[in-house]
Amino acid sequence: MTTQSNTTMADPEVREKLRIARTLLGGYAVVSVLTLLAIVVFSGNHDIVTSAVWIRGSVLAVASLVTFALGVSMANGSRSSYRRVQIITLAQVVAVLVIESLPGTFPAWFKMENGVCGTLLLIVFLVTLARPVRAAFSTR
Repeated sequence: MTTQSNTTMADPEVREKLRIARTLLGGYAVVSVLTLLAIVVFSGNHDIVTSAVWIRGSVLAVASLVTFALGVSMANGSRSSYRRVQIITLAQVVAVLVIESLPGTFPAWFKMENGVCGTLLLIVFLVTLARPVRAAFSTR
């Protein structure tokens, strides 16, 4: 894991943007884990919890925890975690857009949850694209 020097991470604007990204990734993890809990609670109602919801909800809960851990590492200056967060957030946003556009695959409540998560991830992706953040993690 490559960590940036303290001088690069000392920029207050970079630290603030990374704090925002880490916080949003924490929110994504909380929403995903709570969604999995709701899936377990309502698993007896097959109109609310389909097999597709079980699969996607379980995957999202695990992925969100991994992504949050990477976000913490990124906020501590890890260049490799920075790249991974960018790739994962972009891929998840695309996945959410696909899920939202497919009619009848998921119940409306789950699509709304995915929309919330997708929005959080899109903001993280955009924050990590900010010029000072990119400069802080650029290869020199």
